[in-house]
Amino acid sequence: MVVWPPPRRPFPCPAGMATPRSLPLSPVSEENASTRFSNRESDAADMRAIQEFLDEAMITEVLNVVKSGKEATVYRCRAHPSLGVPYAAAKCYHSAFHRSFQRGAIYEEGRVIGNGQVERAIKGRTEFGREAQLALWVDHEFEVLSTLHYAGADVPEPFACTDTAILMELLGDDSAAADQLQFAPVSPADADDLLDRILWNIELFMRENVVHADLSAFNILYVEEKLTIIDFPQAVDPRTNPSAPKLLERDLRNVLSYFARHNVGLDEDPATMARKLWGLWKYGEL
Repeated sequence: MVVWPPPRRPFPCPAGMATPRSLPLSPVSEENASTRFSNRESDAADMRAIQEFLDEAMITEVLNVVKSGKEATVYRCRAHPSLGVPYAAAKCYHSAFHRSFQRGAIYEEGRVIGNGQVERAIKGRTEFGREAQLALWVDHEFEVLSTLHYAGADVPEPFACTDTAILMELLGDDSAAADQLQFAPVSPADADDLLDRILWNIELFMRENVVHADLSAFNILYVEEKLTIIDFPQAVDPRTNPSAPKLLERDLRNVLSYFARHNVGLDEDPATMARKLWGLWKYGEL
């Protein structure tokens, strides 16, 4: 298991993980059983992923599901006192995540696997190859989160990861998770400052050689006038991915489109903003 924080930059998850010592479903509280993921096979796989966090005494109990879908399920967990927070979020990826991105080669352009056997298995679409590719996506998100959190960006603090799950900061209060910006109430007085903060984060991402590549109001959380940007498995490196400029422009377009509905806009269009930001990054002026 990889644990945050790193001494300077994050380490990748190991290629293989040890089998958990036990696979009990008991850590999920009975009173919250109805909120658990309905697919029993996926639920069992999630518990196997979470078991390692329990074994390592990073969490003490799985409380309920925060959000579930075909690609991943996020669980609210009671954190061990050693984490220094009352709760943590365990994001467990499902096999459907791989299928949803299997045609997303644009995100993998420029990524180096570094292991010929694994690379051949992924290209051959074997079962081992699918498992390895999922682990690489999970590892990539953990690494990006670690880098951006260390740099001071508004992203969840990552604590640890396995091949199929990431344990990270839980956003929200004791009773409810933070809302997606798409559905959160935003006052006109706050909208300008919120847009400025998101653009500041996008610039910081670029300074750290990261383009989110799927940014929108659906993966920005907002609670108590504080935003947090989430979901980075598809993030790309502008140094190696030739599609990074158009993905950066798409991120800006999605963000500005949301704020246009709040009558907040900028003088420049997304394409111009992306070109200027790319130029500043390219010449080391960020």
